[in-house]
Amino acid sequence: MKTFTKRVVLGMMAATMLTPAVALADDFSLEGKTVTWIVGFKEGGGTDRLTRLLQSKLSEHLPGNPDVIVLNKPGGGSVTAANDFQANAPADGTTLIMASTSTFLPVLLGASVAKYDPNEWEAVAGFARGATMFGIADQIGAKGNGSDARTDYEGMEKASIRFGLETPISAEMLDLVAMNLLGIDARVIFGLSSKDAEAAFQRGEMNMNTDNTRSYLKDFGDDPKVVPVWTYGVIDESGKLLRDPDLPDVPTFPEFYEAAKGDAPSGLGYTLQQNLMNAKVMISKAVMLPKGTPDNVQQIYIDALKAVVADPAVAEKLPREIGSMPVNFGEATQRAIELGTAMDPAVRDWANEFLQANYDASLD
Repeated sequence: MKTFTKRVVLGMMAATMLTPAVALADDFSLEGKTVTWIVGFKEGGGTDRLTRLLQSKLSEHLPGNPDVIVLNKPGGGSVTAANDFQANAPADGTTLIMASTSTFLPVLLGASVAKYDPNEWEAVAGFARGATMFGIADQIGAKGNGSDARTDYEGMEKASIRFGLETPISAEMLDLVAMNLLGIDARVIFGLSSKDAEAAFQRGEMNMNTDNTRSYLKDFGDDPKVVPVWTYGVIDESGKLLRDPDLPDVPTFPEFYEAAKGDAPSGLGYTLQQNLMNAKVMISKAVMLPKGTPDNVQQIYIDALKAVVADPAVAEKLPREIGSMPVNFGEATQRAIELGTAMDPAVRDWANEFLQANYDASLD
C-alpha cells in the first residue's frame, strides 16, 4: 500500500513538474511581434530566394501570425551573420537564420573566422540540394555513358581529365577527395570561380565539372555529349543513402566506387568524403534557431515549416530552388549538421596529408 501511494505521489509530482512546459507550449504566441529571419547574403541569391519563398507563408503557420521579415547581412560568405547570430540572437522565437554550406564548411574545416558552433543552435529544417560530377563523355572515357559505372571508371582511369575550381579548401574538396579515393588522376586548375569553371567547361577547356543537380539538368540535361558519372545522393531520415531523385539512373558515389573497385568505400578518406557530402548536399540550406531556444518553440517552428513546404503555393515553386530533394526536419537536420561540421582528429590528419601531398595546401 505504501509503495502504491508513493508511486501515485511521484506520478502527481511528475505531472506537476511537466505542467509549466505543456502550458508554455499551449500559450506560446508571437502575436504583435516581429520575427526576423537573417540571411548572410545579398538579396537575390539562392539562399535569399529560398528564404523569401518560405517567408511568404511562415506567418500563417506560427501562433499569433507575427510579421516575418528577412534581414540580409552579407559578409564573409555568411560568416559575419553567423558570428552575430551566435553572439546576439535572442532565444525567444523571434530570430531565425538561414544557414548554408558556406556557413557550415568553415566550422568543419576549422577556420578561425568562424566564431560560432551550429551544433549549439536548434535545427528546424534542412534543404538538401543534389550535386553531381559530370564530363564530356568521349574526353573522359565514359563509354558506359553514366549507366555502366565499371566501364566509365575504366575509361576515366586512362583519360586526361581537366577539372577547374577556385581553391582546394572549399566545398569542391568533396570532388577532389572522391577522385583521389577512386585513383583518378585529374589535372586540377585552381583560381576559377564556379562560374568561371562552368564557362571553361562549356568552351571545352575543362572536360569534367561539378554542379548542383538542378543546374546540371538545366544546362546539360539534353546534351548528348555530356554525361553524369556519379551523384552524391541524399540521406533519408533513417540515415540511408539514396540516389538523387532528379538523377535516379545515375549511381551514387559509393555505388560508383564499389562497381569500380569491387568493395564498398571505407577508411578515413571516405569518412572525410561523407563529412563534406553532408556539408555540401544535406545542409545546403538550413533553418536554425539560436542556442537556448526552448524545445517547445523549436517544435512549433518545425511544425510550421512542415506546413509551409506542404502549402501548394510553396510546393509548386520549391523544386526551382532545391530540385526534388526531400526536406529534412529537426533531428535529421541536426544529425546532418553534426556530420557536416565535426571532423575527427584522425580524419583531419588525413585531410592535411592529402592536401599537402597533392596541392601544397593545409587546413592549419
